[in-house]
Amino acid sequence: MENAGTQRVAHLHTDYAQSLEIIEKRQKKRRKGLIRRLIAFAVVFVAVCIFMVSSLVAQTHRLNGALAQKAKLEKSLNAQNVYDSQLKQRIRLLNDKNYIGEVARRDYLLSKNGEVIFSKSSIDGH
Repeated sequence: MENAGTQRVAHLHTDYAQSLEIIEKRQKKRRKGLIRRLIAFAVVFVAVCIFMVSSLVAQTHRLNGALAQKAKLEKSLNAQNVYDSQLKQRIRLLNDKNYIGEVARRDYLLSKNGEVIFSKSSIDGH
């Protein structure tokens, strides 16, 4: 009886037992293959997600830069439009003979025939 606890049970090598072992091996192999495919899919999915997020961040950064540049250029355009309108007004005035005569009398002390111009000196004192 002492040997009964230490004896090992021998495996039967019948066709049924072998077919069960083959089925178990196939299932383990399929399970390993499934796990490998799922891991590969997960790695690809994570890589695609990382790529998409990095693309989104880069596009957002470029968009913010473009918007800042657009605002700066619009401000410059508005300043140029104001300057353009001032120049057009100046051209209209310079095409007016009365205005040219007024500027010539005021700035260059020119006069019409028979006209006397009195100028004040710009120096404060006398």
